Amino acid sequence: MSYQVLARKWRPQTFDEVVGQETVTKTLQNAIKSERIAHAFLFSGVRGVGKTTTARILAKALNCQEGPTPSPCGECVSCREIKEANSIDVLEIDAASNTGVDNMRDLRESARYGTARDRFKIFIIDEAHMLSNAAFNALLKTLEEPPPHVKFILATTEYAKIPVTIVSRCQQYDFKPIPFLLILERLKLLTREEGIEISEDSLRAIVSVAEGSMRDAQSALDQIIAFGGKQIPDEAVRVLLGVVDERAILSLVDAVLERDVKVLVEQVQELVNSGVDPRNFCRKLIHHVRNLMVCRVTGWDERLLNLPDTAKDEILKQSEQFSQLDLIRFYDLLNRAENDLRWNSHPWVHLEMTLMKLIELTHLPSLEDVIAQLQLGEKVGKSSPKGGAVPSGDTESLFPVANKRPQSKDKKGSRAVASPEAEKTEEGEAVSENQVISHLLSAVQTESIRLYSSLQHASRTTLEDGKLLISFPQSEAFHQGEVLRSDHQDLLSRLCAKIVGSVPEIEVQLEEPPKEQPDPKEDPRVKTFMEIFPGKVIVEKENAD
Repeated sequence: MSYQVLARKWRPQTFDEVVGQETVTKTLQNAIKSERIAHAFLFSGVRGVGKTTTARILAKALNCQEGPTPSPCGECVSCREIKEANSIDVLEIDAASNTGVDNMRDLRESARYGTARDRFKIFIIDEAHMLSNAAFNALLKTLEEPPPHVKFILATTEYAKIPVTIVSRCQQYDFKPIPFLLILERLKLLTREEGIEISEDSLRAIVSVAEGSMRDAQSALDQIIAFGGKQIPDEAVRVLLGVVDERAILSLVDAVLERDVKVLVEQVQELVNSGVDPRNFCRKLIHHVRNLMVCRVTGWDERLLNLPDTAKDEILKQSEQFSQLDLIRFYDLLNRAENDLRWNSHPWVHLEMTLMKLIELTHLPSLEDVIAQLQLGEKVGKSSPKGGAVPSGDTESLFPVANKRPQSKDKKGSRAVASPEAEKTEEGEAVSENQVISHLLSAVQTESIRLYSSLQHASRTTLEDGKLLISFPQSEAFHQGEVLRSDHQDLLSRLCAKIVGSVPEIEVQLEEPPKEQPDPKEDPRVKTFMEIFPGKVIVEKENAD
C-alpha cells in the first residue's frame, strides 16, 4: 500500500474526534438526534480547520446503516465508502474545476433521480466560492427546494464571495481557527502513536507556523519527519521551517534594552548568515512584542502566551523594563516594517535600521508630556519604565530651547511671581509659576473638561501678586465668556485656594487688537527713492515677541 500522509491518516472519523469545532459538531449531533436535519449546509472558515472532514462525517451520520445517528459506526459499507471517497450516493464536487452553469445543470439533473443504495444523495461542493454567478443562479431553485432524498453541503474558505441568495437558503456554520494548545496536544498524540521523538519546543514552532490550521501543522510535521526520521533535532525544525530561535529574539531585545547598537548589528548579521527570512524574523519579533504586552497587562498566562514555562523568567523580566507606551510604539514600527520588507530591495538593511529605531523609541516622552512642555515651557521629568518615557543621558530636557525661554513679563517689564504660599513645596524647594499653573490646569481638567478646554485657548495664564490673569485673543471671545461664567469662576477660586493656599483675584480679559502699521510704500521718501532707483519694496514684519 502506498504511503498515506499524516493529514489523511489521522483525519477524524467521528464528530467527537473533530478538534476545536465543538459548537459546530454539537449542533449537528443535536439536529440529527431531534430529526431536524436541514436540506442544505454552508461550512465556512480558513483552510485546514475541518470543513470537508465534518461534511464527510455528516454524510456518514446520515447514511450509516444504523442511522441517521450522531455517532456513525464506521464499519458498514456506506461508512467505508464515504471514508474512501468512492460512494455512489455521496458526490464530492470540486467547484474550482466545475465552475460553469453546465456543471450545475448536470448536478440538478442528477438530483432528480433516487439513490442507488443509501438513505440520502449528498452533494459536497468544496471551494463553493469558485462557482460563477451563472452557476449559482442555476443552483438556486434546487438548493431551495431539493427532492426529499437530497442534501447539499457547501464548503468555502471565502464566505464573503458566496451570494446572499445562496447563504439564505443554507444553514451556515462558521469554523474557527483551531486554538494553539489544541493543535499542540493533537501533535503530541500523533507523534506518540507514530513513535516520533521530538521536543515540545519544536512542536510549538510547528504549531506557530500553522496559524490555526490543523492540516498545515500535520503537513509541516510530515515534512520534518521525512528529513529527520524518528528522532528529530530542534535544529532540523528551525532549518526546514525557517523559524527564528526564541533565544535569538530574547537576546536581540536585551540589546535594545541595553542600547547596545554594536551587539544588535552583530546579531542581525548572524541571522543573515544563517539564512533566516527577514519577514519571518520581523513577524516573530512582532509576536514577541505582543507577548511582552500581555505579560505587562495580565501576567504570565500560558493560555494567552502560547509559550513554554522555560521562557517565563526572561520574558517577565523584559516586560517589566518596557512601558506599555514603548510596546505600542514597537508594534506600530515593526508592523509597518513588515509590510515594507515585501518590496524593499535591501530587506535586511531596512530591518537593521528599524531595530536601531527601537532603541531610540525607548526614551521618547509621552505625547502628554510634550504638549505640557510646549504649552508651559517646563522640563519633562524623567519617569520610570512603567510611566512611559525614559529620557536618556544627563540633558536637562528634550526641548532645551523651551527651557531657556525667559519667564513671562507684564507690560511694565516686571517678572511674574507666584504667590508666597506657592513659592515652596513641602521639602522647601522653590516652585515656579509654570508649575503652579500646570497644577491648576491639571486640577481643572479633572473637575471640568469644559472649562479646561476653554483655558487651552488662552494666550496667557499667569499668577501675579495675588491675581490670576487669563488673557484671550480677540478671536477667542467665546472661550473668554466660558471662563467668566460664575460656576467656572467659583471652581477656579476653589482650586487656587487648594493649590496656593489663598483665593486670588481672577481677571479674564481680551487682548487689544494690534495697531495697524502705516504702509512704508506711502512714505514720500520711499516714493522719491523708487523714482530714482526703480525696484520692489520688501517689507519684513517684526516678530511679535
